[in-house]
Amino acid sequence: MTDMWDELFEPPDPADVLGDLHEIAIEVFDVWFGGSEQAWAAWAWGVLTSAGLTAARTEYERGELVLRLLALNAFYREFCARAFTEGEPGEWPVDPDRVLGDHPRLHPVLLGIIAERRSLDLADGADAGDVDFDIAVSATALDLLVRSEYRRVLPALTGSAGTAGLFAATWASARDGVRYPLPDDDVREIVNTDVTPGKLAAYEWLTSGARLG
Repeated sequence: MTDMWDELFEPPDPADVLGDLHEIAIEVFDVWFGGSEQAWAAWAWGVLTSAGLTAARTEYERGELVLRLLALNAFYREFCARAFTEGEPGEWPVDPDRVLGDHPRLHPVLLGIIAERRSLDLADGADAGDVDFDIAVSATALDLLVRSEYRRVLPALTGSAGTAGLFAATWASARDGVRYPLPDDDVREIVNTDVTPGKLAAYEWLTSGARLG
């Protein structure tokens, strides 16, 4: 039987929350065939919005938003690697082919401009004459820029949701049909019951600073 209250409190569509970034979110948030990671991404983006980190008045600032979305994805992948052994810690870097391109993706030229303005050293030993030179430079730029944005994104997430709230929200996303934000009772139940080695490893990672591999 369908609860009539479900329709009154239907969570926002991730596409509405993320706007044109939703296309990128679909590409990179792909740990599960089922699950609720798109809903998690929309919830986390809402947290960043409340922290003032999702406004963009220029194309340059919009490029930074793409990087923040990728920083959320980095957190998510690192968490899932520890909690559910979905991948390995340190395997979070995104394939440039998934995120670089014409709008709504991040244009490679804009990526280069952001890297230049932030004075990033993109030297990786690749020869400028190699076929893979541009790919290597793009991957290096994405890695360094996402790490930079991660240092802004993580405090916003933990500051708003708290360590327990962020842990529970991310853990729950492995299930289908999760609605965010989680009720306090759900947070307490997830944190305090059925503690598996993976669950403990993910919690300890988060409480120790959630550093990227």
